Amino acid sequence: MELHPTKTKLVYCQDKDRQKDYPNTEFDFLGYTFRKVWIKDRLGRLQKNFIASVSKKAEQTLKDKVKTMEIHKKTGSKIDMIAEMLNPILRGWMNYFGKFNRSAMKRALDCVQRRLIKWAMCKYKNFRGHRRRAEEWLVQIRKREPNMFVHWALCGNF
Repeated sequence: MELHPTKTKLVYCQDKDRQKDYPNTEFDFLGYTFRKVWIKDRLGRLQKNFIASVSKKAEQTLKDKVKTMEIHKKTGSKIDMIAEMLNPILRGWMNYFGKFNRSAMKRALDCVQRRLIKWAMCKYKNFRGHRRRAEEWLVQIRKREPNMFVHWALCGNF
């Protein structure tokens, strides 16, 4: 067995206890990026720790998948049908990447939320050109049915 010369490298796991500077302090593996991030310890202090979070490539894959679904063109569908299409994809993605650093998923899930807003703007005439109205409408639906979309139930406010 041989190590691949460009893919194999030594990485310094920089955190609160290991403060030295090295050229490689993060790496990607199985869709996760392992790197130092600021976290709160149990006493409420911010400290650097070396943990896994969703990689930019995996984020982009989810964004591209949602984009190719072209939700905004499905104006004949009700929001329940959109939820049925999106929820299996989002549930699987969140179950896999939400194990270690849930807050790192927010950027990708914000993209899904923006797609839903775009769908509402295309579907309803009174939302066309009024993004804020569409956002407020989705917030009202979320308050009524917080479990309609998986990312609504498991994540913080959008």
